[in-house]
Amino acid sequence: MARTDRFPLTGGTVHSRPERASRVPRQEILSQTQPDLFDYEPPILKTHLLPAEAPLLVVTTRVFAEAERPDGWLYTLLPAEQGWRLIDNGLKLDAREPLVFCERPALLPLFAAQADEYDERDMLLLRVRKAHIAPWLDNDPDSSAQLGASCYLLSRQTPIG
Repeated sequence: MARTDRFPLTGGTVHSRPERASRVPRQEILSQTQPDLFDYEPPILKTHLLPAEAPLLVVTTRVFAEAERPDGWLYTLLPAEQGWRLIDNGLKLDAREPLVFCERPALLPLFAAQADEYDERDMLLLRVRKAHIAPWLDNDPDSSAQLGASCYLLSRQTPIG
Protein backbone atom coordinates (compact mmCIF):
# COMPACT_ATOMS: atom_id res chain seq x y z
CA MET A 1 0.00 0.00 0.00
CA ALA A 2 1.19 3.43 -0.79
CA ARG A 3 1.16 6.36 1.52
CA THR A 4 -0.35 9.36 -0.01
CA ASP A 5 1.21 11.84 2.40
CA ARG A 6 4.82 11.21 1.35
CA PHE A 7 5.06 9.86 -2.19
CA PRO A 8 2.21 10.59 -4.45
CA LEU A 9 1.76 7.97 -7.13
CA THR A 10 0.61 9.05 -10.47
CA GLY A 11 -0.41 6.90 -13.38
CA GLY A 12 0.31 3.51 -11.90
CA THR A 13 -0.61 0.91 -9.40
CA VAL A 14 1.32 -0.42 -6.49
CA HIS A 15 2.33 -4.05 -6.53
CA SER A 16 3.61 -5.91 -3.53
CA ARG A 17 6.25 -7.71 -5.63
CA PRO A 18 7.91 -6.82 -8.87
CA GLU A 19 6.71 -8.56 -11.99
CA ARG A 20 8.84 -11.34 -13.31
CA ALA A 21 10.65 -10.74 -16.52
CA SER A 22 9.55 -12.99 -19.31
CA ARG A 23 11.62 -16.12 -19.45
CA VAL A 24 13.82 -16.63 -22.46
CA PRO A 25 13.29 -20.15 -23.74
CA ARG A 26 16.38 -22.27 -23.14
CA GLN A 27 17.92 -23.74 -26.22
CA GLU A 28 18.11 -27.46 -25.99
CA ILE A 29 21.62 -28.84 -26.05
CA LEU A 30 22.10 -30.87 -29.16
CA SER A 31 22.71 -34.44 -28.24
CA GLN A 32 25.84 -36.14 -29.53
CA THR A 33 24.65 -38.12 -32.49
CA GLN A 34 26.45 -40.88 -34.28
CA PRO A 35 28.14 -39.61 -37.41
CA ASP A 36 26.82 -40.72 -40.72
CA LEU A 37 28.60 -43.89 -41.78
CA PHE A 38 28.84 -42.64 -45.35
CA ASP A 39 30.87 -39.63 -44.15
CA TYR A 40 33.54 -41.85 -42.54
CA GLU A 41 36.94 -41.61 -44.12
CA PRO A 42 39.28 -44.39 -43.01
CA PRO A 43 42.85 -43.42 -42.12
CA ILE A 44 45.27 -43.60 -44.99
CA LEU A 45 47.58 -46.59 -44.73
CA LYS A 46 51.20 -45.85 -45.51
CA THR A 47 53.62 -48.47 -46.66
CA HIS A 48 56.73 -46.29 -46.91
CA LEU A 49 58.20 -43.16 -45.41
CA LEU A 50 59.97 -41.32 -48.19
CA PRO A 51 63.57 -40.15 -47.68
CA ALA A 52 62.33 -36.54 -47.56
CA GLU A 53 59.87 -37.39 -44.74
CA ALA A 54 62.35 -39.28 -42.54
CA PRO A 55 65.91 -38.78 -43.77
CA LEU A 56 68.36 -41.46 -42.64
CA LEU A 57 71.92 -40.43 -41.91
CA VAL A 58 74.99 -42.61 -41.69
CA VAL A 59 76.72 -42.32 -38.35
CA THR A 60 80.46 -41.99 -38.73
CA THR A 61 82.65 -44.21 -36.67
CA ARG A 62 83.25 -42.73 -33.29
CA VAL A 63 83.64 -44.08 -29.81
CA PHE A 64 80.36 -44.48 -27.99
CA ALA A 65 80.61 -44.54 -24.21
CA GLU A 66 78.41 -46.54 -21.89
CA ALA A 67 77.30 -43.32 -20.20
CA GLU A 68 75.79 -41.87 -23.40
CA ARG A 69 72.51 -40.13 -22.71
CA PRO A 70 69.41 -40.44 -24.91
CA ASP A 71 69.07 -37.71 -27.50
CA GLY A 72 66.57 -36.81 -30.22
CA TRP A 73 67.87 -39.51 -32.56
CA LEU A 74 67.03 -43.18 -32.99
CA TYR A 75 69.63 -45.62 -34.30
CA THR A 76 69.56 -48.86 -36.23
CA LEU A 77 72.39 -51.18 -37.20
CA LEU A 78 71.84 -52.94 -40.53
CA PRO A 79 73.79 -54.84 -43.14
CA ALA A 80 75.37 -52.25 -45.45
CA GLU A 81 73.40 -53.27 -48.54
CA GLN A 82 70.06 -52.99 -46.73
CA GLY A 83 71.08 -49.70 -45.11
CA TRP A 84 72.00 -48.05 -48.43
CA ARG A 85 68.74 -49.29 -49.93
CA LEU A 86 66.78 -47.65 -47.11
CA ILE A 87 68.67 -44.38 -47.55
CA ASP A 88 67.77 -44.35 -51.24
CA ASN A 89 64.19 -45.66 -51.10
CA GLY A 90 62.95 -44.66 -47.65
CA LEU A 91 61.73 -46.62 -44.67
CA LYS A 92 59.36 -49.53 -45.19
CA LEU A 93 56.39 -49.78 -42.83
CA ASP A 94 55.66 -53.48 -42.46
CA ALA A 95 54.44 -55.22 -39.32
CA ARG A 96 55.73 -58.57 -40.63
CA GLU A 97 59.32 -57.27 -40.99
CA PRO A 98 59.63 -54.26 -38.68
CA LEU A 99 62.83 -52.27 -38.38
CA VAL A 100 64.24 -52.01 -34.88
CA PHE A 101 65.36 -48.56 -33.72
CA CYS A 102 67.01 -47.89 -30.38
CA GLU A 103 68.14 -44.94 -28.34
CA ARG A 104 71.81 -44.08 -27.98
CA PRO A 105 72.48 -45.94 -24.67
CA ALA A 106 71.56 -49.22 -26.39
CA LEU A 107 74.29 -48.90 -29.05
CA LEU A 108 77.10 -50.72 -27.21
CA PRO A 109 74.97 -53.80 -26.43
CA LEU A 110 73.66 -53.64 -30.00
CA PHE A 111 77.21 -53.68 -31.40
CA ALA A 112 78.08 -56.61 -29.15
CA ALA A 113 74.98 -58.56 -30.20
CA GLN A 114 75.60 -57.98 -33.91
CA ALA A 115 79.35 -58.70 -33.76
CA ASP A 116 78.69 -62.44 -33.63
CA GLU A 117 76.54 -62.45 -36.78
CA TYR A 118 78.18 -59.90 -39.05
CA ASP A 119 81.59 -58.48 -39.79
CA GLU A 120 81.93 -54.90 -38.55
CA ARG A 121 82.78 -53.63 -42.05
CA ASP A 122 79.58 -55.08 -43.48
CA MET A 123 77.36 -53.15 -41.06
CA LEU A 124 75.97 -49.63 -41.40
CA LEU A 125 74.85 -47.57 -38.41
CA LEU A 126 72.01 -45.22 -39.36
CA ARG A 127 70.17 -42.59 -37.40
CA VAL A 128 66.92 -40.71 -37.91
CA ARG A 129 65.22 -37.99 -35.88
CA LYS A 130 62.76 -39.56 -33.48
CA ALA A 131 60.20 -36.83 -34.22
CA HIS A 132 60.12 -37.83 -37.91
CA ILE A 133 59.07 -41.42 -37.28
CA ALA A 134 57.41 -41.26 -33.82
CA PRO A 135 53.81 -41.66 -35.08
CA TRP A 136 54.72 -44.97 -36.73
CA LEU A 137 56.63 -46.51 -33.80
CA ASP A 138 55.59 -49.22 -31.38
CA ASN A 139 57.48 -50.01 -28.18
CA ASP A 140 59.65 -53.12 -28.33
CA PRO A 141 59.87 -54.47 -24.78
CA ASP A 142 61.97 -57.51 -25.77
CA SER A 143 64.77 -55.51 -27.39
CA SER A 144 64.55 -52.89 -24.65
CA ALA A 145 65.14 -55.57 -22.03
CA GLN A 146 68.02 -57.14 -23.99
CA LEU A 147 69.80 -53.88 -24.79
CA GLY A 148 69.03 -51.98 -21.58
CA ALA A 149 67.52 -48.90 -23.26
CA SER A 150 64.33 -47.96 -25.06
CA CYS A 151 63.84 -49.71 -28.40
CA TYR A 152 61.07 -49.31 -30.94
CA LEU A 153 59.62 -51.17 -33.91
CA LEU A 154 58.84 -49.22 -37.06
CA SER A 155 55.71 -51.13 -38.00
CA ARG A 156 52.57 -48.94 -37.90
CA GLN A 157 50.84 -48.09 -41.12
CA THR A 158 48.47 -45.57 -39.53
CA PRO A 159 50.05 -42.82 -37.45
CA ILE A 160 49.25 -42.27 -33.79
CA GLY A 161 47.75 -38.91 -32.94
